[in-house]
Amino acid sequence: MARIPNEEIERLKKEIPIERLVTGFGVELKRQGKDLFGRCPFHDDKTPSLSVSPETGVIRDGMG
Repeated sequence: MARIPNEEIERLKKEIPIERLVTGFGVELKRQGKDLFGRCPFHDDKTPSLSVSPETGVIRDGMG
């Protein structure tokens, strides 16, 4: 399998806001303070467990 060069990954991270990437996968995000929260598409969530930090570009899943 071909590896994507690190330079290309870094370029994409700068050009595409992380929240746009997440919503592109169908996750509805709602702002709570400086972070955004939504239901993780990989778990059967009843409440939001996925947090997205636009400031740092980090996605966290509260399920572990």
